[in-house]
Amino acid sequence: MTFNFLGWAPLALASFLLAGCAQQPVAPDAPPIAAVHTSRCGRCHVAPEPNTRTRAELESAFGRHKKRVHLSQDEWQAMIDFLAPQAN
Repeated sequence: MTFNFLGWAPLALASFLLAGCAQQPVAPDAPPIAAVHTSRCGRCHVAPEPNTRTRAELESAFGRHKKRVHLSQDEWQAMIDFLAPQAN
């Protein structure tokens, strides 16, 4: 009996990809936009973590995302406020 790697490769790849799509739980004290971040931002790429991008970087990226991701203007602003480092 021989091991057929090509028969298992698609199954292994699918399992790996599905495991990567698992959403992280949202903390109970997180703002409501955190749930939107968890559910929407990881669909096409790794979602940025809060405090890892500047406000300007987020505004630039979100300008491109608005064509594909349909959020209200208030939700876009809340997302920037959630992700951008807070001013001291």
